[in-house]
Amino acid sequence: MKSPSSNSPNRLFRAGAAALALIGALTISAGAQAAPGETSAGATVSNLATLSYSVGGTAQANIGSTQAGNTSGAGTATTFLVDSKVNLTLIERSTSFTSVAPGALNQVTAFTLTNTGNDTHDYSLTAANVTATVFGLADTFDVANFEYYIDVNNDQLLDVGDTSITAVNDLARDASINLLVVADIPAAQGNGTQAAISLTAVALTSAGAALTEAVNTQGGVEYVFADAATTSTLGTGGTDPGQTARDRTAVAYDAYRVAAAIISVSKTTAVVCDPFNGSGANRANIPGAIVRWTVTVSNSASASASATLTQVTDALNTNTTFDPNLVTGAGAPATATSCTSAGGAQEGGSGSGFKLDVTGDTRPGTYPKFFSTANDTDGADLNGTTVEIDYGPAMPNEGTYSAGELKPGESVIVYFNVTIN
Repeated sequence: MKSPSSNSPNRLFRAGAAALALIGALTISAGAQAAPGETSAGATVSNLATLSYSVGGTAQANIGSTQAGNTSGAGTATTFLVDSKVNLTLIERSTSFTSVAPGALNQVTAFTLTNTGNDTHDYSLTAANVTATVFGLADTFDVANFEYYIDVNNDQLLDVGDTSITAVNDLARDASINLLVVADIPAAQGNGTQAAISLTAVALTSAGAALTEAVNTQGGVEYVFADAATTSTLGTGGTDPGQTARDRTAVAYDAYRVAAAIISVSKTTAVVCDPFNGSGANRANIPGAIVRWTVTVSNSASASASATLTQVTDALNTNTTFDPNLVTGAGAPATATSCTSAGGAQEGGSGSGFKLDVTGDTRPGTYPKFFSTANDTDGADLNGTTVEIDYGPAMPNEGTYSAGELKPGESVIVYFNVTIN
């Protein structure tokens, strides 16, 4: 039997509220807050929901949540671990090819690897020769002996302080590392030829093990590959074949381009005078005649690099004797009796056995130069019966020129005389 007052409006309102049992406040507390950027893998996210409510207008004890469901008490937080998002980028740093000389060793290409995921990773490194058009030029030869270094001072050069590595270890989230790939250039490569290479980085665990994706669990840290499919331009005139999405791999390309000097050496001869015709039109290569040798070293105008000349040697024929005074037949024809080392006009003066000149150059020094045959430090010597020209001291540092440098389009010419025995 119901109470006579049970149908009063106020009592009906309170009864409805109690029946619902939901008049109250629901609050949720978070046990982990996100740091700037993406949350690190392995971070614990912990949340607790707390319900406040009343029954029949009487406040009841708050109920905290549990994962299984809770009816009383403070409850326990529900947690999960943030999974590992695997992402990376690899770029070529210089945006241009590396100029190299034929036969050069330990030549450098430069890359930057960035961990764009939310976990610390190791990375394997693999450089390879590739057949590709990079920076507008097709691949025509292969390099050898790949090695890897950390570019410690970020100068894109292989320095004493750079660290030799075989893989990248423990690269933190959002961190980058500058890498050098070093290789040897085979000899006898033509000017302007190019070797294209690739560098591949593959993400590994921080212990260097392979990564695999797995079914997600709330209490574990699983790997999710997040790298995108990409196609990058390989400089003007080249595009890479593209990179597969979600394979924890990044690839970048670079190239070694040969910038070679194109050197030619010629040696010509001309009769200065003979004992019967002097320097007249009929002078001939007979015993007693003075002959001028001209040795010309040229770097082609189509070359793309200077050459640093070291030394030229020329062993005199046993049928000739060196002329220490560089007799010349220029001007009036020499008489028969003046066709001797001590007679006739002496280019550069007495005792100047060598003449060196350069053409096509912008050297600030005065040329031609004349040198004696003495074994001194001027770079021109007669050692016994062998002519030796050391280009470093003979063509020293001048203006923009290093010692012995021969730029494209230039020639250096050495003149000396001999008498036919």
